[in-house]
Amino acid sequence: MATPRVLAAGGVVYREGFGNTGPQFLLVHRNRYHDWSLPKGKLDRGESFEEAAAREVREETGIKCNVGPFLGGVTYPTQRGRPKLVKYWMLEAVKGSFVPNLEVDNAEWVGINGAKALLTYNRDARLIERAQGLLENPSSARLYVVRNGNAGVRSKAKGPDKKRPLTGKGREQANQLAEFMARHPVSKIVSSPALRCVQTVEPLAAQLGIDVETSKKLKENMTADDIRKYLKSIGSGAVVLATHENWVRSLIRDLDSRKVPLRGSRKWPRASIWVLDLFDGKARAGYYAGKGVIPSTEL
Repeated sequence: MATPRVLAAGGVVYREGFGNTGPQFLLVHRNRYHDWSLPKGKLDRGESFEEAAAREVREETGIKCNVGPFLGGVTYPTQRGRPKLVKYWMLEAVKGSFVPNLEVDNAEWVGINGAKALLTYNRDARLIERAQGLLENPSSARLYVVRNGNAGVRSKAKGPDKKRPLTGKGREQANQLAEFMARHPVSKIVSSPALRCVQTVEPLAAQLGIDVETSKKLKENMTADDIRKYLKSIGSGAVVLATHENWVRSLIRDLDSRKVPLRGSRKWPRASIWVLDLFDGKARAGYYAGKGVIPSTEL
């Protein structure tokens, strides 16, 4: 029997900076764990994740906030080994001030560099970076473009190609992808309607409590023009796209032809990841991340 997950919610609390310092973010110190992190806490019975995020921040910090964009969910094991799902929102501080309490003994307002230096966990630093990007440009997005996992040989498959499922190896790749990507904030998952693509991201969606959306714009034989138009429609957030080899190839070759800075090998094997940063619907930079080997300092 699977161990039940701990469900929690929290937020990246921010306020406008002073002078030229830019926005400031509120970090909390828990004496029980001797760590600096983002404010968060467990859901009460019948409470939504979003409601819990605002309530927990108010209880832990004494600050009332306006709830902003959803930043994404992350999954990680607790100190007792139980899986924990935490969903985060951007929270703009409105009023109040910190008073030490049973949960939190200290809190600090810091800029982006101070936050990354002080935070104990990389997952929190990644959330701060995502929030900083949205404050600088509300249209900014980070894309994780995933090629589908192993689905056998096309010519030997029975039935329509769009219904070709993952093999045992492909399902293993999907589970490995989920274990890796679940440590990073993801706000939306979109897949080609092809079964093999949907199955590649289903384990990740289950871990993060996010539905898999499907889009015909991620189908196999889309042109570079089609792909550029689709990217403009994505909006903001941290988005996983599950698609096909031809789609990824067309994307990367088009970005190369337009001199978009890309790092790493020009590869797209099964279950691999390309990471792209978008501003105003256009890819500005990216890198090949391989199969779950993305440097923690980058992703």
